[in-house]
Amino acid sequence: MGEYFIEPGLDPRKDHVLYRDEEHMVVYLGTQEGGNDVDVNSYLIVSRGKGFLLDPGGYKIFSKVLANASKYVDPRNIEYVYICHQDPDVAGSLPLWREISNAKIVTHWLWTRFLPHFGFEDSRSVTHELPDEGETLSFGATTLEFIPAHFLHSPGHFTVYDHRSKFLFTGDIGIALLDEPYIVVESMEKHIQAMRPIHERLMASNRAIKAWLNRVRHLDVEAILPQHGAIIPRRYIPRFYDFLENLKCGVDLLR
Repeated sequence: MGEYFIEPGLDPRKDHVLYRDEEHMVVYLGTQEGGNDVDVNSYLIVSRGKGFLLDPGGYKIFSKVLANASKYVDPRNIEYVYICHQDPDVAGSLPLWREISNAKIVTHWLWTRFLPHFGFEDSRSVTHELPDEGETLSFGATTLEFIPAHFLHSPGHFTVYDHRSKFLFTGDIGIALLDEPYIVVESMEKHIQAMRPIHERLMASNRAIKAWLNRVRHLDVEAILPQHGAIIPRRYIPRFYDFLENLKCGVDLLR
């Protein structure tokens, strides 16, 4: 049985272990900095001594992500780097990660064609391509399930369920625009107001949201871990799902 360490008041500028058992851990890498830039929540899964890095961020934060990740795993033992989509805030540091490891880049097949713009001449040789329908990947002591979340907001978007920790990494689903950075939601109703405008803008449609909800509602989820904003603990997840189910967004708002 593992331990969870998701509690109010965690410093979003510092790394924190969020889950740990004898073979497996999940770490938030302390990547929120505040200011006018787009903050990214980068996460690291370490399982049986190997690393899986989720949404590593842009060039600017590479040195911080590397330093914090190195506390938990030898960077040369990072086997996969996952990018939920191609935006520079998520993927800008990819060339630097490939310089220090042989990590495979895990992403939807659509984004493989964009990787040459990051300097990868033979992009297919460095990628683990995800099909439209998603897949499951055995990694260390866990299974990672890549669940389609297309058009939320990327046409090739997946959420990732870690069966060991019961964390659901949701990429752009659950993102929020925060006046002051925090990493664990304390007031869900206040946080919904920070989520609503950006979801209305970036999510394609309520139909796309409901398609994703139908795929994840059966899962036993301990926490929602988005790529921007804050972690949503188990007690607020039903309210989060209800917020999404009733949200009009994207093309729903066209007049």
